[in-house]
Amino acid sequence: MSVESCTNFLRATQERPELAQRLKATTALAEIVALGARHGYEFTARDLVEGSTAFTGPPPAPEPEPPRGRTAFYHHEYDLDSVPGLAPLVDLLPELELRPPSADLARFRAEFRPDDLASTSDSPADPEFQAWHQRMAEARWRDRPGGPRRDFHLVNLDEHVDHPGYPAYFEAKTRVVELLEAAFGGEVRFSGALWYPPSSYRLWHTNENQPGWRMYVVDLDRDPAEGETTSFFRYQNPETGEIVTLPERRRIVRFFKTEQDPDRLFWHCIVNPAELHRWSFGFVVPEDWHERLFGRAG
Repeated sequence: MSVESCTNFLRATQERPELAQRLKATTALAEIVALGARHGYEFTARDLVEGSTAFTGPPPAPEPEPPRGRTAFYHHEYDLDSVPGLAPLVDLLPELELRPPSADLARFRAEFRPDDLASTSDSPADPEFQAWHQRMAEARWRDRPGGPRRDFHLVNLDEHVDHPGYPAYFEAKTRVVELLEAAFGGEVRFSGALWYPPSSYRLWHTNENQPGWRMYVVDLDRDPAEGETTSFFRYQNPETGEIVTLPERRRIVRFFKTEQDPDRLFWHCIVNPAELHRWSFGFVVPEDWHERLFGRAG
């Protein structure tokens, strides 16, 4: 295991199209290490961090500058099977919706914080919330070094690479990237693959360090009964301050844009308070995604 092996792997991802394509399906260090090992490159996560810093490959192609002006809509939401080009994803969802046996659910339940969950009902504009959020961010969202992160009470599927179901899961992710690139006619990358068991949440955040349009495919393990509590996505409208809560159902696709302008931060959170299992698969999509999918500007 070495930094040199890692550097050789990173070079190979730029020289071998099939390897570059698979890299688009990774979101976690553990996945990249596992991908390298499957192709004969032995290195550790520490090697990857060092090798990524030292590696100097050809400069990336410049991304098109986002259109200037204000974002007209803060979210778009559709039934997955109603969107041109995306309906085939429905058949791939069962291959993505893992409950990895390597996830310690007893520990997960023990780390639940009712006070953190309650913060998702606060307004991000409230001065007390802002002060608390800043204190927690400065502490890296941990009560103690090495302790659990309080802002993520969920399971990141891509950190669980050492279980029997992972290889088939990763192959399905690779096929999803290919399907989406055909639908959008441009590059698409995974940005996250998350499992929300009952009583899980992702606290208020903005993603301001990763601006641009994101697409999330959301699914539940069953249809909620009429009147039953279900998971929800909540955001604050940057213009009006209104808190918008969107109850969720099975097989939806959601688009929203994150920005860096302090006056236009897209505060949002996700909560699953139900006896349901929720999965969320995120992607970086082209700026003109609406036109590419629907044939007209949005």
